[in-house]
Amino acid sequence: MNFRVPLGAAIAFALVVAALTFSITLNYARSDHNERAISLREREAANGKFAEVDREVRQRFFGVINETQLMDSVVRGYLEGLGDPNAIYLTAEENARRNQAVVGETVGIGAALEIHPSGYLYVREVFAETPAQAADIEPGDLIVNMDETVLTPENAEAQLALIYDTVGTRVMLTVRREGEDFIADITRREVEHHTVYASIIEETSVGYIIITEFSDRTFMQFNRELSRLQNEANLQAIIFDMRDNSGENLNQAARVIDRLVPAGPIVSAVFRDGGVEIVETSDPNQIDMLPMVVITNSNTAGAAELFALALRDYGLGRVVGTSTAGSGAMVEEVNLSDGSVIGITVALYQSPSGEVWDGVGVSTDFEVAMPAELEPIWRELDHTTDPQLEKALEVALGIQVAEVIQLGVSW
Repeated sequence: MNFRVPLGAAIAFALVVAALTFSITLNYARSDHNERAISLREREAANGKFAEVDREVRQRFFGVINETQLMDSVVRGYLEGLGDPNAIYLTAEENARRNQAVVGETVGIGAALEIHPSGYLYVREVFAETPAQAADIEPGDLIVNMDETVLTPENAEAQLALIYDTVGTRVMLTVRREGEDFIADITRREVEHHTVYASIIEETSVGYIIITEFSDRTFMQFNRELSRLQNEANLQAIIFDMRDNSGENLNQAARVIDRLVPAGPIVSAVFRDGGVEIVETSDPNQIDMLPMVVITNSNTAGAAELFALALRDYGLGRVVGTSTAGSGAMVEEVNLSDGSVIGITVALYQSPSGEVWDGVGVSTDFEVAMPAELEPIWRELDHTTDPQLEKALEVALGIQVAEVIQLGVSW
């Protein structure tokens, strides 16, 4: 049945709809304007308060104001006030040192050093053709003095930072080996920063790869070490050790992951408006599918957490150890005109399957705690004395590679 609406009624209805639309739009515009006005007034009040504080301090302060130090403190305080746990501020000098370490070249003696529980610096590895090797320093040695400063648990971190100084400067080290001390007179120079260490676990065909961090040369070092392992043995499985890996270089982690997984997403970003953007993807080229295990601890963070999740999401790996740090925020950095840098959270990362780990961490498939007394020295242990590595080996030899998860991502 057809109903005819009188023309007058239709016009009246249209006018009512138009009026409602105009009213809603006007109210929204007023609300948006009011919010903007309130925000502007709040900013003006804050700026006014700061100007007032600055004026009063400059009129009354007895001391001399260090303008650079003052501004650094102001910027740090502003970012702290955001409540963003990932917000950062680096001075120009701090940024320069950070960049030097990230690109894989650093000034030092050419050895991988760790703080020993005694406060001494433990030599984990000596790199070839470096000042440390020329000075006859060996893995397992302890550096007990630096330039006549005795190392202690209280000053060890600061002294370790001093190892990385200016090219051409000298440092006098007292090195202890089996209870005997000797002096190493070393001139610092640029050396490659090693982040990947690989070996075959004794009496097995299982590769063991430690990735201490992700720097600009990690992917290159990973390829080199993986090829070496493949030439040495017919690999049955691979264990990746991500303990204490802070995972700062997401791109390098994604390149390593790309070697291990099939074509598909590696990591996406979720923005505050709900939008999702794929950040890194994998191509179809991958190594022969092998059982893989990732060892994690509470210091495994960022890109290292993504590494564990990606292998698990694609059905290629299991996670052994303890839950991770839960650091999965996209921090956007802005270079300021004086060479300093600020960084704030702009999105949260998610794994190939859509798991967001920021603030949550990565759970393990096999929870294995490390005794507290062994945590600082886990790199000195092997699969018979390290309970997490022992379990990882058991899992690696026992699991079968699962079918690759079909993630259903639309390309």
